[in-house]
Amino acid sequence: MRHRNRNWPSLGSTLACAIGVIAAAGGVRADNETKRPLPTFSSTVDVVNLNVSVSDGRDRHVTGLAADDFKIFEDGVPQQLTLFTQEQLPISLAILVDSSLSMQPNLPAVRTAAMRLVRALGAHDQAEIIQFNHKFTVLQDFTNEQAKLETAIRGISADGATGVYNALYFTLKDPRFRRAADDMTRQAVVILSDGEDTSSLVSDDQVLELAKKGNVTIFAISLRPPRTSTFDTEAPDRAAFFLTALARETGGRSYFPAGLAQIDGVYDKIADELRTQYALGYVSSNPRLDGKWRRIAIETNQGNLMLRHKQGYYAGALRVLRSAVGAATSAATGTTSSLPRRQPPPPPQQD
Repeated sequence: MRHRNRNWPSLGSTLACAIGVIAAAGGVRADNETKRPLPTFSSTVDVVNLNVSVSDGRDRHVTGLAADDFKIFEDGVPQQLTLFTQEQLPISLAILVDSSLSMQPNLPAVRTAAMRLVRALGAHDQAEIIQFNHKFTVLQDFTNEQAKLETAIRGISADGATGVYNALYFTLKDPRFRRAADDMTRQAVVILSDGEDTSSLVSDDQVLELAKKGNVTIFAISLRPPRTSTFDTEAPDRAAFFLTALARETGGRSYFPAGLAQIDGVYDKIADELRTQYALGYVSSNPRLDGKWRRIAIETNQGNLMLRHKQGYYAGALRVLRSAVGAATSAATGTTSSLPRRQPPPPPQQD
């Protein structure tokens, strides 16, 4: 199996929501929804596009809501919902696994759980498999071929230190995570790690800021057990805070399973959530493209439900995205990154 290290160029600011459009629901219940022609928008119109997860008090995903069950606010100002669907849109998923030396005893269970996630993907979904330690290695590029993905997962091997921030930074810089205007693919990252970052050249703040500029939902799984207060708790606490903030800002979730036996269930929950999300869109009533952060809030009139979605976006950033994507994609081949990428030794042939 051939591994490759990617070198991505720097991109400009990106809008929190891509300009992709979805079928309008017109108040019809999702389970009876009929497909309608996709609305079209001028290239000068920025559509704020949101993936929304809805769950009840027992943490069960709620389906069957209609467009008029949602209210969207931007900086406290009500917005008109123009796009809505709960169709099972294609998924583009990056699966990142910590392969630092401390992960060695956990890898058999982690491989098994990652394979469950891959097997839950549909025929139109794609995934890539990435292992990271002090290096960043794409074991399998984006594909919908399950056999290739499973082979890559079996090839994950442990070595070296932990570079969580580097791994996320490189992944989010991938030009393919900067969606084209007509692409309604749900983009997500699932990252699993067992400890705090010890080797990255970028900071947690840089990664969080980059995530806020994109439209990728991030799910984080930490295998690090809870620690009582000691003189050595600053790093673990910082790691937990970072993963929680990253997931919250992008509309995902952070998980802290008590043991390896719970990992299968966590991956199953993530797969189910990606399948039951609502896609909502609106055109902001604020015409100013001033680059400022705009906070998004979504409410529902259907009882005491929990809604998860990205928390906001930078106004006008989509205009930069349209020019940056083309330049970044054409320049990706042969571009040298400022962060180190080293080729790990070939993975073992068996678990």
